[in-house]
Order: sequence, then C-alpha cells, then structure tokens
Amino acid sequence: MSTVATSPATTTDAQVTAPDKPVKATNPWILLFGVYLIVLNLGLLYLLFRIWPGRVPVGLEPARVTILPGYYEPSLWPEARYLSIVALVGALGAYIHLATSFTEFLGNRNFYSSWKWWYGLRPFIGSALAIMVYFAARGGLVSGNAGATDLSPYGIGALAGLAGMFSKQATDKLREVFENLFKTTDPPNRKDSGKLPSAADAS
Repeated sequence: MSTVATSPATTTDAQVTAPDKPVKATNPWILLFGVYLIVLNLGLLYLLFRIWPGRVPVGLEPARVTILPGYYEPSLWPEARYLSIVALVGALGAYIHLATSFTEFLGNRNFYSSWKWWYGLRPFIGSALAIMVYFAARGGLVSGNAGATDLSPYGIGALAGLAGMFSKQATDKLREVFENLFKTTDPPNRKDSGKLPSAADAS
C-alpha cells in the first residue's frame, strides 16, 4: 500500500503570496490624531482671521498684519495677502474633507493605520492645490487683467476652499486645461513611458 506524500511547498507559497491584512489604528494613535485635528482647525482659523483684510476693497500699499502681537507683525502687499488667504483656506477646505472622513471611518470602526500619511498630508495637499487653482484663475480663467484691488477676498476664498475640499475634481480641471493648452495631434510612442506593455505589443 503506497501513500502519496503531500508537498509542503503549496502551503508555504500560499502563505508567502497572501496579502497582509490591514491593521486597524490603535486607541492612542486615534486620540493623538483627534488632538491634531482640533489644533489644526484652531490654528488655521486663527491665521485666517489675522490675515483677512479689515476692509474691502484692499489698498495698494502694504498693510501690517499682526500674527503674534509684539513678536511677529509682518507687512504684506495685497497680492501676498491674497496668496496667504488662498493657502490657508485651501488647507481649511482639505481639513473639512479630512475631518469628515476621519469621523465617518472611525464611527464605522473601519479606520486603519495605513492611512496615516494621507490624513497627515491632506491639508498641505489642499493648500498647494488651491494656490495652483488660484494661479490658473488669475491667469485668465476668471479675471486675467484684474489687480488686487479688483478682487474680492470672499470670491478667492470660496475658490480656494472648494479646491481644497474637492481636490480630485480640481486636479481633473487643471489636467483638462493643461491638455487643451498643450495638446499634440500625433504624440510619439515612447518605450520608456512608464506604461506596462500590452499583449498586442508583446506579440
């Protein structure tokens, strides 16, 4: 009577190739991130209130902005002030998306630690993206010939906040504008384009 020996390689290969299960975030990390969200919100609102112009329309001369009374009171030109507003409101818009996502996944008990960097960098991504959208708008999409005195801080604040909150849609719009400006009729087929070769190319 002969016995068939089972190969241990099958079990070993399955264990090696099996994907790792996502690890849920621990309570100390969740608490730390909750504190980070509260401090981030208060910090963004404080800076926004300090930089926001006291009257509209703004003047042409630089105005003193009190960030830390007695320690840091820079003088900002109107354009620099608007750029600061765009950056802050863009980060605030991304914060709304970030905080909403955090509480939703946490309430569903489905919050994983692999998303740490996404949550940490989200406000910075929203801030940078809002500045890019602002540049595109000032370049001609909204008011190409308008100066700082012709702009409304409420308008650019709304644009920056929406860009930070809906970053995917804003990125798609910038991609559409770029493709229309630099569209090529016959793009070259490069071998080092980064795309995986298809079955037709391999044959």
